Amino acid sequence: MSSGPRIYVGRIVHPKSLKQLEILPQAALGVRENGKIAFLERQLPDPPALKTMYAAEGFVDAMTIYLKPSEFLFPGMIDTHLHAPQWPNLALGMEGELRDWVENYTDPMEASYSDNDKARRVYSDVVSTTLKLGSTTVAYNTTHHVEATNILAKTAFDKGQRAIVGKMSITQGSTHGNWEDSIEESLAASERDLEFMKALDPERRLVHPCVQPRGGPYCPPELMAGLGEQREKYDAYVQGHMCETQSDIDRTLALHTPHTSYTAMYKSHNLLTPKSIMAHCIHLQPTDISNLLSTGAGVAHNPNSNTCLRDGICRVRDLLSAGIKVGLGTDCSAGYMPSIHSAMRSASNVSRNLAMQTGEERYILGFSELVFLATLGGAEVLDMRDRIGSFEEGKEFDALVVDVEGVISVEEGMWGEGSGRDEDLVKKWVFLGDDRTIRKVFVRGRLVGGHDVDG
Repeated sequence: MSSGPRIYVGRIVHPKSLKQLEILPQAALGVRENGKIAFLERQLPDPPALKTMYAAEGFVDAMTIYLKPSEFLFPGMIDTHLHAPQWPNLALGMEGELRDWVENYTDPMEASYSDNDKARRVYSDVVSTTLKLGSTTVAYNTTHHVEATNILAKTAFDKGQRAIVGKMSITQGSTHGNWEDSIEESLAASERDLEFMKALDPERRLVHPCVQPRGGPYCPPELMAGLGEQREKYDAYVQGHMCETQSDIDRTLALHTPHTSYTAMYKSHNLLTPKSIMAHCIHLQPTDISNLLSTGAGVAHNPNSNTCLRDGICRVRDLLSAGIKVGLGTDCSAGYMPSIHSAMRSASNVSRNLAMQTGEERYILGFSELVFLATLGGAEVLDMRDRIGSFEEGKEFDALVVDVEGVISVEEGMWGEGSGRDEDLVKKWVFLGDDRTIRKVFVRGRLVGGHDVDG
């Protein structure tokens, strides 16, 4: 598709807030040549009039794309937590609990990424597939291998996916040789990766570097302190696991004395900032909620793995009510489906399960909230709300063209002019659609995937 200015005409769907999902049956969205959104016209004039209105911004000769009646534009989905090296383990090992799964599946798999050919093969599949599934931005967890981590960063960059990538840091508490030999070695390797990504994408258009402690039990205080210094030096993201199980918390506090909460440990090492992504956050103390809020750190809610590994259910409503940023993650491979589209359904289900367990209906997540968590909420967690997550003027055009034709129980009359069924169509896509409905995927205005592109 041409990289010149384009105008999309048709149904447009995007979140404006946690509670407000805007569905425009007939609207026009202009994309500049640089991939940024120039305008969103909610009252649709004739396309020639649009070109005249925005002539000064280069739209005189813009291509006009008319969406089919069964199609709509939807923001690119954001996966705030995915373990790329665990890809071959998808759907395996869910019979056990977290420690069983880590020691019998995760550790041996992650240890195998000293094989760079394997990294190239697996990571190419990871990036291509997640793009096809509509994940325009992914926060990737990796392994402790420098070259394999660089391969993942380069693969995302070459395929056009926005990604947060950094080397996993781990010096103890692991099995099957899945660790680094010393704190000094771990920190030196982390810095090599940070330098690689700085050179790969100096303007951070797509690839954003991070430091990545595997979690409290795996990184002693000296390693955490060194990662905090690197985070500040490189203005890097932080990806970490937190409060996934009570055992995880107990082992963290035993190693990191005299701290009495998981967040206090991270905060003391300068690892809680607005660019920190804390995965799981299931078993939080009031102090943890307070520290998350005061530092601006965000939470990656992984509903599928909450269920698969029986870790417990993240109380998303409590986090949102406290003002904490929350997005959705797939947590592949503890979660079996690497699709944020699917994660919206899982988030709905686990919120209802929590309501049944507690007798508190307030825990149920509404439809607009599910869409928000998959898009604008994820953008907030990644400190990118000003760039992605919705179709506001000035943001980058990360978008999906969704087609509901053929979705179970969707009839042509639902999308006819004046049918008033627009929200029903979006709901049916969220709960009944699959990857075939994602026809095109754009990142920064560039066509990078989708069923029409990949078959």
